[in-house]
Amino acid sequence: MNKVNILSIVFAGICAFSACTDDKDPVINDLKDSEGNNISFTLNAPNNSSYTLMPENASSIIDIFTCEQPDYGFAAGVTYTVQVCEGGTEFEKFESLPTTGSGEKVLIKTFELNDAMNNLGMVNPTVAYNVDFRLKAFINDSVPELYSNTVNMAITPYSGARTQVYFVGDIFDNGWNNNDPSMRIFADDDVNNMLFTYTGFVKAGSAFKIIQTPGDWGIQWGYDSDGALSNDGGSGNIEGFTQDGYYTITLDLAGNKYSIEPYTGATTEYKQISLIGDFNDWGGDLDLQQASYDKHIWIGEKIEIPSDGGLKLRADHDWAVSFGGSNSLWNDKQGQFAKFDGGDNVKVSAGTYFIKFNDLTKHIILLAE
Repeated sequence: MNKVNILSIVFAGICAFSACTDDKDPVINDLKDSEGNNISFTLNAPNNSSYTLMPENASSIIDIFTCEQPDYGFAAGVTYTVQVCEGGTEFEKFESLPTTGSGEKVLIKTFELNDAMNNLGMVNPTVAYNVDFRLKAFINDSVPELYSNTVNMAITPYSGARTQVYFVGDIFDNGWNNNDPSMRIFADDDVNNMLFTYTGFVKAGSAFKIIQTPGDWGIQWGYDSDGALSNDGGSGNIEGFTQDGYYTITLDLAGNKYSIEPYTGATTEYKQISLIGDFNDWGGDLDLQQASYDKHIWIGEKIEIPSDGGLKLRADHDWAVSFGGSNSLWNDKQGQFAKFDGGDNVKVSAGTYFIKFNDLTKHIILLAE
């Protein structure tokens, strides 16, 4: 590497000392080489073009990024940081991985990359996302930051929080509106295993698909063959409702499987389902709204819970029928998806919530907004 002229450094130091009215460190390199050309450096191609991240390998190193160090014109101790963004977004929104490197290499740790992807909204463990990477080279505040070229990989994440998915179709009279957050689908627990379920009334001849993001058809599941789903974007509508009635829809979106079975359980009807708890001193009822398409689905949007404490649901403003949680998910994990299938009070933190409850199966979604 070329050495910077020692007189230039001395002069820069004198200027820095004398400029007492400016607290900022002076820039002693404007990212130009001795011939006036822009300095650049190259991030080498990764070892593999795709990875599937696994929680059991969270602490493992999945790759080591290497580069050709920039020629600043003087010997420099460079710190490299990996920046990550969704492919094609030009780093308009990005995450920086915590582990940095020197000596022209950076270790890529599984959990750090997974956390970065989750923060950027890439959370679906069944999707290989298009992810762009670049390196930021940094010396000190006197030298501007420098960025490498971009490399791309297909990365499948794991997620610590359950992926949310939504129905789209005419089974719920929403006219194939793909931007309805109330169409969230129930799950038995808060584990991100991509298993979902719904039991309710459906009209004969109805059809549906599943999407991950309201208003976006980009990630969707539809009919491939009987019992099989496809998420390639070219799938058909899912059908199988031969007559008006109650059905249970079971979805395995990781395994691309589904089933539709008639529901033959009890269908007791209530006039009202409401919240009651510590937040209102157990002295009142905060009513949920009955869905227009099903007498057993109850929804609350932007529900204010003003204080931490226990709560339950009850029917018709009376304690003859009430719903709580007896499993450890609610008491220990502050779960978002589960069943109110017990008698215990459920601990919930103060906040604003979206609530959806099925009084047939006791499935509930309780999400902080």
